[in-house]
Amino acid sequence: MSNGISVVICAHNSAERLPPTIQALARCKAEFPVEIILVDNDSSDDTAERAKAAWTDCGNVCFAFTIIWEPQPGLSYARRAGTRAASFDVILFCDDDNWLAEDYLINAVRIMQDPTIGAAGGCSTPANPDGLPPWFYTFSWGFAVGVPISRIARLPDAPETERQVDALWGAGLVTRRDLIAFLYTLPGFPMLSGRKGEKLLSGEDIEISACVACAGYKLIFSERLRFKHAITPSRLTTAYAKRLFASFEEGFAVTGQYTKIIAAFESPGRAAAVSCARIFKHVLLRRLTRESFLSLLAALRLPGLMTSDQKQIYRTVESVRAHGSVPHKSVRPALRNVVSENPA
Repeated sequence: MSNGISVVICAHNSAERLPPTIQALARCKAEFPVEIILVDNDSSDDTAERAKAAWTDCGNVCFAFTIIWEPQPGLSYARRAGTRAASFDVILFCDDDNWLAEDYLINAVRIMQDPTIGAAGGCSTPANPDGLPPWFYTFSWGFAVGVPISRIARLPDAPETERQVDALWGAGLVTRRDLIAFLYTLPGFPMLSGRKGEKLLSGEDIEISACVACAGYKLIFSERLRFKHAITPSRLTTAYAKRLFASFEEGFAVTGQYTKIIAAFESPGRAAAVSCARIFKHVLLRRLTRESFLSLLAALRLPGLMTSDQKQIYRTVESVRAHGSVPHKSVRPALRNVVSENPA
């Protein structure tokens, strides 16, 4: 492993949000090389200029700071560009409104020294708790505040700082450059491209989590990976919240397909049996759709009979499993607690 970490900040019209994010990064401690790559993702404001000025004002001469331009709008395109520009084997995706704790980089590199870990993430607190609406904490996981939803599903009996989970959110995500770079070479990956300007397309972080686990790696939640999330007032309205959570429906539909296809690769006999039960139930309920046959088609290795989207996910899973260098049996199936596999 190269002795260092590449921090990728994806920014679209982020001139107002970036200065405190950059200041927090400049305060981070590190006993290894650090490079910060700001990806200006088709911004129409002075994102690049403000970022450069903010970094200069910090006076940090130990970290490298680079700005690159990505003309294709969309979070996944910005992350792909940042990954290609990265020099080190560990990549940290820091959102433009994430204020990392001073020990975030040290803990990230420490965790990734374990070769069986493919990605890690942590917990966040709101940077402006006094300005939050009363309903916020009911839905805070959707705003990347608190802990990922898969962590909520498995509260431990005893205090612990790190635990294997099934999915991580993209805010503060730490992963391996070779793995994420490989994923971005796959045609059509990710299916969910992330936010595009004002358009909300959520779920790409769960899709990444599914593929990391599918490759045979562990996903680790660490309470030592802490950051503050500075949520702008425009995102704290009920109208925005409704748009945000509506976008999750498409994301969960895609990741549900990943779950079924991954399960079919890992245990084709069981997947076929579950699928037959699902098909029979859907016939009785008059709910039979092409989705009802997905697990069976995947178990029988018949992607030609799938929809174009299902076929793309099938090919992605097939490629990831072939690429994975860690035994698949060492890792629990991804998303098992996020999307139910019962024949419903």
